[in-house]
Amino acid sequence: MDILIADDNAENVALLKTLFEGAGYGVVTARNGKEALNRLGEGSFALIISDILMPVMDGFQFCRECKTNPKWRTIPFVIYTATYTEKKDEEFALALGADRFVIKPQDPEKFLQTIKDVIRLAVRDTADSGVNVPSLEEKDYFPMYNERVVRKLEKKVADLARLNLALRESEDLFRTIFYDHSAVKLLIDPESGNIIDANDAASSFYGWPREQLLKMKIQDINTLPPEEIHRMIELVTSKIQDQFESRHRRADGSFRDVEVFSSRIDIEGKPLLHSIVHDITKRKQAEAHRDRLIKAVEQAGEAVIVTDHAGAIQYVNPAFEAMTGYSHEEVPGKTPRLLKSGKQDQAFYRDLWETIRGGRIWHGRMVNRRKDGTLFTDESTISPVKDGSGKIINYVAVKRDITEHLRASEEKDLLVQQIHQAQKLESVGRLAGGVAHDFNNMLSVILGYGEIVLQKLNPGDPLRDDVKEIVEASRRSAALTRQLLAFSRQQILQPEEVNLNDLLHALEKMLRRLIGEDIDVRLVLADDLPRVLIDPARFDQIIMNLAVNARDAMPTGGKLTIETANVDIDEMYAASHVGIVPGRYVMISVTDSGSGMDEKTLSRIFEPFFTTKEKGKGTGLGLATVYGIVKQSGGNIRAYSEPGHGTTFKIYLPQTDAKPQAQVVSTKEEAEVGGDGLVLVVEDEAALRDLLKAILSGMGFHVILAANGGEALSLVEEQGLKPDMMITDVVMPEMSGGELVERLRRNHPDLKVLFMSGYTDSAIVHHGELDPGTPFIQKPFTLKDIKEKIQTVLRGGG
Repeated sequence: MDILIADDNAENVALLKTLFEGAGYGVVTARNGKEALNRLGEGSFALIISDILMPVMDGFQFCRECKTNPKWRTIPFVIYTATYTEKKDEEFALALGADRFVIKPQDPEKFLQTIKDVIRLAVRDTADSGVNVPSLEEKDYFPMYNERVVRKLEKKVADLARLNLALRESEDLFRTIFYDHSAVKLLIDPESGNIIDANDAASSFYGWPREQLLKMKIQDINTLPPEEIHRMIELVTSKIQDQFESRHRRADGSFRDVEVFSSRIDIEGKPLLHSIVHDITKRKQAEAHRDRLIKAVEQAGEAVIVTDHAGAIQYVNPAFEAMTGYSHEEVPGKTPRLLKSGKQDQAFYRDLWETIRGGRIWHGRMVNRRKDGTLFTDESTISPVKDGSGKIINYVAVKRDITEHLRASEEKDLLVQQIHQAQKLESVGRLAGGVAHDFNNMLSVILGYGEIVLQKLNPGDPLRDDVKEIVEASRRSAALTRQLLAFSRQQILQPEEVNLNDLLHALEKMLRRLIGEDIDVRLVLADDLPRVLIDPARFDQIIMNLAVNARDAMPTGGKLTIETANVDIDEMYAASHVGIVPGRYVMISVTDSGSGMDEKTLSRIFEPFFTTKEKGKGTGLGLATVYGIVKQSGGNIRAYSEPGHGTTFKIYLPQTDAKPQAQVVSTKEEAEVGGDGLVLVVEDEAALRDLLKAILSGMGFHVILAANGGEALSLVEEQGLKPDMMITDVVMPEMSGGELVERLRRNHPDLKVLFMSGYTDSAIVHHGELDPGTPFIQKPFTLKDIKEKIQTVLRGGG
């Protein structure tokens, strides 16, 4: 059974066709009444369904043609309309012979059932010879038809007018929304990428006229690779994603970062992309700037802490964790008081809070405590952060751990102090050495002539006691000059390879007698102590001077401890102590339990003539002498003391691998050598020349005097003088004693020579040590000393 459907709406036809074919009916379609009449002549139909409003021939006319034609009047006719929905329209349709009047839309199942009922009734009525026929006469049809058509046309015109008005309003709205909108807008063909339309804001933003933009593709603007642009278009077309960020090119060659919101719209069945473009260049720059700041803060070496206005921690960077040991998970909500060490008082924190709460920046140092309990010093800058109204909303603290810096600075200051002290002692030493040298010559004259006069006076002579005082004062003065020379490192040393433990054991009894029974002396000596190179007599002098000082610091008794140890000094220790070279040393420490010294006193203890003793109780040269002997022996000395906690002196002497030399001891007295030879005396000090002549003449020698090396050379080389012995000063103008001897021995290799000096800056002395076997006498000297030395040289000794 076929059904004929007349309807110009393709969607309606498709829906009905699907419905009826699904129910087993055949379906034939027509787009208007006239086309439907043609279809009726081509087949046989069980039912006709017709819309009313159709072109060429509407449904009313089509129904009238069918019901007035004997061939088709028996076919049931159903009007199905969405336009003619009034009661009068239904009455008119039924008067034309229509079997049913159905208003769109209808429930499909319900509509299908209606059609089945109409077909069943039509079959029964046909069997009973009952057929629907038009009830209208010809004269009534056209007026009624025209009335309805005109009314509907008027309604249609009104509807079209409303639609046109709505369209104009929509166009105006679209123009306002699209063309006149301040946002950059583009219409893009997703297939070709062509820009279909662009608003004025787009032209202004990109710098191309609208006409030019409409000739371009989105690929001409977007800097992304073509395949990426195509992927983005597919995502928008498929309604999967509608927001993207990219970079767009402008007419002037510049680039702008943009955020694009794109949506698919269908116009006349064709999909287009409506894109709204926002310039986010400043935002991206701000984000980049923020990212740089965040990276800078995260990677900064200084700890950064951000708190709220009440001081509760909101953020800390990784450097904070490294500095304090607290992780960023532990501290939020806590205050910086968790670092409090107790080293700052309330006034300190009150000043800090008053400063930052007043909107000012606070700078300062504070001692804080790490999570593990250790203390550290940080240098902090705490700044208030204000909102637009000037209200403080946060505080930012930047902290730098300066603990190591302070330690290094303190070490540097200490090193500078050591350098200044060493330079001062060096300068004083040079001055003291120069004074001692000149004074020694004068003392030699005074002491020599004093002893000569004393020998000539009878035991009962009233002048004898006076001259003895002169001689004794000269000897005491000579002792002082020797101490000055020791401090200035210009005395003559005779070093030996010795074991200091042996020397200390030999000194022990003397030390106990020297410092008294109320002081407990203890020797704590290391086993297998390496040997050192030092003048034993000078080492004894060091220990005796330190022991005497210790005794004076313990007037009511105490403890004196002398220790030895084998130590290695590394480069780190040497770098922080002026004058010390890395290496292996023997350390001697002398510690007392006495009154101790403050820092100011400790800084001056090695200066000559500096003393804390009462007037007349000390010369102030004891520690200066110790300092000079130690330094001249290649060692170093350090003092450590605090008031009320005693004093420790530590002496470091370089170890030596040299083997001890056997000492040759004479077992018999040697006969005194007679004075019958010729002696050449070379001395630039006239008074000392005359003294030596008097002494030697008294010994029976024939004496020739020379004021300098040039005169001596002239006497020997030009005048043929052949002395049995020459006594020469070491330090003389133009030519030293060493140079004179070297030149004379070229032609007189057996010439016996005795050097004399009160100073060590000479050719025969190297680093304060005599060349082995060099005959030498130290100024000032006694008559006994000079006579014994002359006799030793003439016998061939040193």
